[in-house]
Amino acid sequence: MEEQFVPKPNSNLILAIFTTICCCLPLGIIAIIKAASVDGLYNTKQYEAAQAAADDAKKWSVYGIIAGAVISIFWLLLNGAAFLAAFAA
Repeated sequence: MEEQFVPKPNSNLILAIFTTICCCLPLGIIAIIKAASVDGLYNTKQYEAAQAAADDAKKWSVYGIIAGAVISIFWLLLNGAAFLAAFAA
């Protein structure tokens, strides 16, 4: 019986590393852990689990990028308001 070829899913490791360095450290670490497990799962022929781990890595990376953007915007608004208040006095 011939084994069917299943392509290896993209682990999204680069996106996870970008998230960790530039956006949100805690969520980026979760994404890196998920992305690092993709190759091992694929090599042990756990194809569905590998795809699920790749999807989770992407999901946590996107959450981290969104969280980093929201926190950065909030920080800029807060500091901008403080800057304007300092000159208004």
